[in-house]
Amino acid sequence: MERLSKLAISRALFVAVFLAFLWAQPLRAQQDGAYTVAPGDTLGAIAARFGVTIDALVAANGIEDPNHIRVGQVLLIPGVDGLMPAAAPAAEIPTAVVRAQAGDDIATLAARYGEEPTLIAELNAATPTKRLFPGQPVRVPARSAPPPPPLGLGAILSIDAPDSIVQGRTGRLYVTTSRPVALFGRWNDQTLHFHALDEQGLLQFAFMPVYALLEPGMYSLEVGYITRQGIELKRTFPVNVVAGPYGYQEIVVAQEKADVLTPEVVSAERERVVAVWSHYTPSLLWRERFRRPISADYPTTSPFGTRRTYSVADIGNFHAGQDFGAPEGALIFAPAPGVVVLAEPLAVRGNAVILDH
Repeated sequence: MERLSKLAISRALFVAVFLAFLWAQPLRAQQDGAYTVAPGDTLGAIAARFGVTIDALVAANGIEDPNHIRVGQVLLIPGVDGLMPAAAPAAEIPTAVVRAQAGDDIATLAARYGEEPTLIAELNAATPTKRLFPGQPVRVPARSAPPPPPLGLGAILSIDAPDSIVQGRTGRLYVTTSRPVALFGRWNDQTLHFHALDEQGLLQFAFMPVYALLEPGMYSLEVGYITRQGIELKRTFPVNVVAGPYGYQEIVVAQEKADVLTPEVVSAERERVVAVWSHYTPSLLWRERFRRPISADYPTTSPFGTRRTYSVADIGNFHAGQDFGAPEGALIFAPAPGVVVLAEPLAVRGNAVILDH
């Protein structure tokens, strides 16, 4: 009897230790690598439960606002390194680059080219539900993509430039080359900076910013490179700048605060922030779509580009930011990974934090 008691105690201890071991492991996702949001769940709690980061969940599921998930929503659970495990190797499949259209996600783009969403997702290190921005380059099997027409510009195979850009918006320029080359670009008296989108450096892109008060009309875009023989090869394209849908707003300022809008103060502060904004960082720190910097519960009170006048000053300009109506203490999030390059109180803009992404 004593022997049986000792055996029972030993088994009980083993079970307890085994259960403790199980409880110490990160919770496994459902069999398909997904989790269904339950009442009371938060993204932070789900991330902790599965041993991943909030950023990994946001990236894997295309979540714009990490503060808002809904009951019943199915979340893909990425691996610890933040990448979804690949279903099958696809490195040996010849690929071509196509451009996403407005409203595309990986699944809709895959359907347009007659391919499985899981394959397109794997080729682009994404998930089938990942949303895409218009013009975003996406790799598809070469068998599905129509061949691009020859450009006849040396190593430059194709130049994909926007036909038009709205005032205050930013266009995207994509250039495909047969070998890595140092591209140059000029757009509306601005020097363009190119960034490689693939490891080989054969697909590069550049932003084409448009000043919010630039007069609508046709402007020239110039793209090219210097050959190994020192010959400059370039091509010029017309791009139409169209008027933006911006309204007007009068800002009422208390008379005792009128001194912050004197030309001297406004000019000095503008020089300060423009010097920060103009600094060029060669490497991009962001990879995903920028998210809203504040909860969707707080509305936009003054959108970017609004033409503004002030009750206490004879000045007019456009709103270079976006205002949200929120109470004191509301959380502000970085819209994307970046480095803080300015954090100080400013006379006109108030307490300011500027991130370089």
